[in-house]
Amino acid sequence: MRLLYTTGEGRLEWTDDLIGDKIPSYAILSHTWGGQEATFKDLRHYSSMEEVDAKVKEGYQKIFFCAQQAKRNGLDYFWVDTCCIDKTNSQELQEAINSMFRWYQNAKKCYVYLPDVECNTPDADSESSRRWKPAFRKSKWFTRGWTLQELLAPASVAFYSKEGDLLGDKQSLRDTIHEITGIPIEALSGKEVSNFSVAERFSWAHNRQTTRPEDGAYCLLGIFGIHLPLIYSEGKENALKRLEKVIRESFDQVASIPVDNTDARSRNQEERLGKIFSWLSAPDPSTNYHKAHKQRQAKTGLWLLESTKFTDWKKRAASRLWLYGIPGCGKTILSSTVVENLLQYCHDDTNMVTAYFYFNFNDAQKQDPKLMLRSLLCQLVQRSVVIPKGVDALFLSCENGQRKPLSHALLQVTKEAAQEFTHVYVVLDALDECAQRSELMDMLEAVAEWQLNNLHLLMTSRKERDIERSLEEYIREEDAVCL
Repeated sequence: MRLLYTTGEGRLEWTDDLIGDKIPSYAILSHTWGGQEATFKDLRHYSSMEEVDAKVKEGYQKIFFCAQQAKRNGLDYFWVDTCCIDKTNSQELQEAINSMFRWYQNAKKCYVYLPDVECNTPDADSESSRRWKPAFRKSKWFTRGWTLQELLAPASVAFYSKEGDLLGDKQSLRDTIHEITGIPIEALSGKEVSNFSVAERFSWAHNRQTTRPEDGAYCLLGIFGIHLPLIYSEGKENALKRLEKVIRESFDQVASIPVDNTDARSRNQEERLGKIFSWLSAPDPSTNYHKAHKQRQAKTGLWLLESTKFTDWKKRAASRLWLYGIPGCGKTILSSTVVENLLQYCHDDTNMVTAYFYFNFNDAQKQDPKLMLRSLLCQLVQRSVVIPKGVDALFLSCENGQRKPLSHALLQVTKEAAQEFTHVYVVLDALDECAQRSELMDMLEAVAEWQLNNLHLLMTSRKERDIERSLEEYIREEDAVCL
């Protein structure tokens, strides 16, 4: 790895090629390539902005931006892909591309430079600066293949406008980035990408573009922890086939594979899965889960997790549990405690799954029982080793996703998907915040009538008469807990 640094005279110089523990702390730049990039060859001719040829001035501005920002953060060294790799050296290029994820992962700071986002205010966090958010959402940076690993690999990712103003970092902009990319909050919050299924990781790259076709596969090497020789004449199809083959072989040989989905599906299935998720258009409940989890105090909810009632619920066939209480008593935070416990409980066994949903008065996407059902189905499908036949058939019957599925059909395929697991734990929070409560209660009664021994249902709500009247049909008195 070759790093840049600024000499005492203000000139840019490279280090020697560094390996292992000889690599000092460094910053790294993430950006999209333009037509005026400064290459390794260019940097050998110019070392200060005053010497720079106009045709590469824009590229040099990015380099000097990175140098200045690194200095502000107390870092003497930095790395920029345009000029720290000698792309005329094929061996060096091979090593760099196969090492790229690790290089971004090990960087102390990653600076994302967005030339298509203008801030025009010295305070990017002020209310007046919200004018940059639309441009941020549409930034080219979110559409490129290589920037996926540059978003996920580093722990610290900061976003800067064209003017060099700080817009925020991966954590402060997490919800916005999730909405733009569809990447789960957990992945943006530092969860190892290896903990996500092959299908889900492939879906993150859906619709991302690369200049060279083969890079559509090569940009995913780090996402899957794969090393692959580069053959830039092979085309994208062959590159993807080679990538998939190595993934399958790796998963067969390694014991500690991601448990979310232990099979590397074929590329056609991956594409099919992406289309199915797009068709279902399900809201992501993980945002609610993480928000509630942040508000949780230490040991909150342990009384429930350690109770005989809860442990029996986890094991008893066709079990149900209703937690009810007044507004503000902590039902949603308690739900997040339960979800966390169940996710951990199911983590090492792909025959078990946790699915959850949070109804929310403040989010129109979280008030519709049909969207709840779609979300639960997506979670079951994501955990499944293969796409359930019923889901695939329903997708086909809806003209390959041109029409949305009807509720009764969704219920049927959800039942079929649930039957593929030994245990299915479903947590539904705040039933009272569903805008179409009558439809929801009918739907839950239908689920209860399945009488699936492997299905365990836990719900929370206020104790409102219509909810109580409906639930008492299939929930025993001893399984209703007042908070």
